[in-house]
Amino acid sequence: SFGFGLPPARRFARSWLGPPTARRHNHMPLQCQKAAPGSARRNAGPTRLLHLGALGVTVAVAFDIDAHDAIGQTCASAMDQEATRQVKRLLGGQDASDVAGWGHQVDETFPGIARLHFQVHDDRNGQPWCGPSEGRMAHCQDGICLLNAIKHFYGKVLADEGRKIDYPAIDYSKVEKGVKFTDADAVKMLINLLGDLHQPLHVGFASDDNGHATHVKFRGKTVALYDLWDKSISERIREEESGFWLGGWTHVRAVKDQFEKDKELWKTEGPFKSFERWLDETVQFACAVAYTHPTTGKKLAGPSAEQGQIPEIDEGAYHAWKESWLKQILIAGERTAIVLNDILDASGASKLGQGSGVNTKADQEKKAQEAEWEKERVARRAAERAARGFLPSMSASVFATNLGIACVVVPLFLLFVQHGLNPKVHMQVIKAILDGTGSAPSGAGSGGGRQGKRFE
Repeated sequence: SFGFGLPPARRFARSWLGPPTARRHNHMPLQCQKAAPGSARRNAGPTRLLHLGALGVTVAVAFDIDAHDAIGQTCASAMDQEATRQVKRLLGGQDASDVAGWGHQVDETFPGIARLHFQVHDDRNGQPWCGPSEGRMAHCQDGICLLNAIKHFYGKVLADEGRKIDYPAIDYSKVEKGVKFTDADAVKMLINLLGDLHQPLHVGFASDDNGHATHVKFRGKTVALYDLWDKSISERIREEESGFWLGGWTHVRAVKDQFEKDKELWKTEGPFKSFERWLDETVQFACAVAYTHPTTGKKLAGPSAEQGQIPEIDEGAYHAWKESWLKQILIAGERTAIVLNDILDASGASKLGQGSGVNTKADQEKKAQEAEWEKERVARRAAERAARGFLPSMSASVFATNLGIACVVVPLFLLFVQHGLNPKVHMQVIKAILDGTGSAPSGAGSGGGRQGKRFE
C-alpha cells in the first residue's frame, strides 16, 4: 500500500504499518487533535514478499506507513464531530491515522488477506493495457480484491447499524482460516483500503506485476516503479523537507473544491458508484502519470514501452511526480472522511461494537511488551521498599521546618478555639498578657523591699 507503503504505524514495498514518524496536529480541528509522539519512528525489518496465488503478482510487505498516516490526518480534518466521536469510541480513543497500518498488520499475520488490498487488471489475455474501463477486467478470485472488499466492509457496517443494503459477501476462509472481523475491524479495514484505492500501482496491471517488474533509475539506484510510488517519494519528502512534512499540508482545505465535488457526487451517485468511479480515476492516474515518464512522456510499461533500457527519473521528473503524489494523498483523505461521515453520523452508529476479533502479531508483541513492563515495575517497587527499610525516614531539615510551623500555628489555633474570631477579644487578651507581664516585676520588688517591724 501507499507509503504510500505495505505494512501502528504510524510507514514500512513498504506498506503502512507501525506508528507514524510524528504527528502533524497543529492544523487539525480541536476534536481531532491528539498529542504527538515524543520520538521519531525507526524503520525496521527486512522487506518481505507475498505472492498472490494464481495471479502471479508479488506484493512487497515491509514497514512504511507515513502516507497512510497523512491520509488519516487529512481525513480527521474533514470529519464531522459526531463521526469523530464514534471513531474514537470504536477504536478505543484512536483516530484514522493511528490505525493507518492496521490492515497490513493483519497481512503480516494472515498473508492471504493481502489480496484484499489490490485490484490487479488482466492485460495478458487479449485485454487492453490501459484501455477503456468498459473492457477492463480485474482478477477477483472468490470475490477477494480491493473494490469488492471496500464494498463488503462498507455494507457490513451499514447492515450492523440496521440499514438495509445489498453488498458482496466475502468468505475469508478462502484465503485464511479463523479470521473474523468485528465492526471496529471493518472500520479500520475501510480506512486502510480506501488509502490503497488511491495508490496507482495497487490498481495496476498483471503484465508488469503491478509495477514490480518495471524498473527506473532514481538517484543512482535502480528501483521498482511500485516501490518508488509506495515508499521512495514519501521517504525523500520526509528526509529533505521535514518541515513541510510535519506542517499543515494535510488539511482538507488544500483540496476543498475536490472535497465539495466528491460530497455532491456521493449524494447523487450513491456509495458503490462512487467507489467504482474512484477506482477508475486511480487507474487513469496510473496510466497517465505513474506509468508515464513525467518529462519525456514515454510509457514505462505496456506494449509501447521501450525495451532494453532503464529510464532515468531526474530531479525534474521527481518533483513533477511528487506534486501528483501529494495530491493523491489529500484526495484519499477527503474521500475517506466522506465514507466515515456517512457511516458514523447515522443514529445507528451507536449499535456498532467495539473491540477487535483479529489478533495480529503486533498485538501479541504489544501484550508481551506490556507484561515485561509490568514485571519491571513490580521489581522496581520491591527494590525501592527494600532500600527504604521498614521505618519511614525523615529529613532533619524537613522536621525542623515542620516544628517551626507547629510553634506558630498551634498557639494561634488554641487562641482562636478559646476566644473565638473577634479581633477585639484578641486585643484584650494580648493587652492583659502584656499588662500582667509588666506589673509582676514591680510588685515583686516592692514586696521584697518592705522591712518587717522589729520588736525588741
